[in-house]
Amino acid sequence: MLKAQTVIIAICVAFLLAACSSEKKRKAVFNDITVDSQTSAHDEEYSFASSGDEVKVPFREDRGVKYVSVTVDSMDVEMIFDSGCSTTQISLAEAKVLYDAGRLTDDDFIGVTQVQIADGSIGENMIVNLKEVIIGGKVYCSDVQATVSQSIAAPLLLGNDVLNRVATITIDNENKVLVFNIK
Repeated sequence: MLKAQTVIIAICVAFLLAACSSEKKRKAVFNDITVDSQTSAHDEEYSFASSGDEVKVPFREDRGVKYVSVTVDSMDVEMIFDSGCSTTQISLAEAKVLYDAGRLTDDDFIGVTQVQIADGSIGENMIVNLKEVIIGGKVYCSDVQATVSQSIAAPLLLGNDVLNRVATITIDNENKVLVFNIK
């Protein structure tokens, strides 16, 4: 267990050291993902839902898996809507992009946790603070503690730590939308 933790920390340190720069304004790019280090969701033209609002967010389905558009610290990604996952998860690739763009800082790295993967195995993931997670451009969540998978190719999961922040979620399979009722 100590060896796995050491490997995770070594990988993180390598990414962090490689990302250090004196530039104030940067853009990070990885696999066509671009993040502007100076942009915040509050700078964009978003209209966030308020308490009591009903928000419909379209989803895409592929082999029974529902994908939703999510903005994570100014990075637009597609995440799996996973009500069976206790936490939100990003991969090392997204963490590196966010760090390179200055959206994840040293202060956002919280620690390491053990996680149980869907196949039942136990692994260790980093925990980071994501400042902004926005679902479908309408549902705003601040300060989301997410795990960072050791795998660069790990799926991005929108888990219950975010989903529990709304009053109810209804899946409308006929119209391919998730209906969020805001607390």
